[in-house]
Amino acid sequence: MTVLYCAETDLKEYLLQAYLDKIEEINAGTVSRTIESVSEEIREAVVQGGHAIPETGSSAILKRICAVITAYRCVGDITSLMDTEAASNNEWIPLQRLFDQAQKDLDRIRKGELMPWPDADPGTISVVAPDAQFTDDLWRLY
Repeated sequence: MTVLYCAETDLKEYLLQAYLDKIEEINAGTVSRTIESVSEEIREAVVQGGHAIPETGSSAILKRICAVITAYRCVGDITSLMDTEAASNNEWIPLQRLFDQAQKDLDRIRKGELMPWPDADPGTISVVAPDAQFTDDLWRLY
């Protein structure tokens, strides 16, 4: 099961509820399928960047990236997004700019340049090793 980095309620920060309702009316389940798809892409980028995925804890960076990319893709399913910001009356410019930044941030995570969990200390490592074979009790025999 894929960890979801955002929820449908997070999309309301970037899209009006009317758009989300229309998306679901046209093709039921589009929003949840898109969230799952984007979350999987994010997970792959995190792994490619050499970052460990913690079992618990959330990331505001990954939540924003997931919500923005999902909102952009979903609204693109029901309307034609302008290809250029130079067009007049383009109401999608803010979302386009956020999408472009989200893509850049995801690329930086993929390259290992952006830490997806800034609270984690990158200077620490976890070491797992078997129990010591040569203990003090063993050395006393010699």
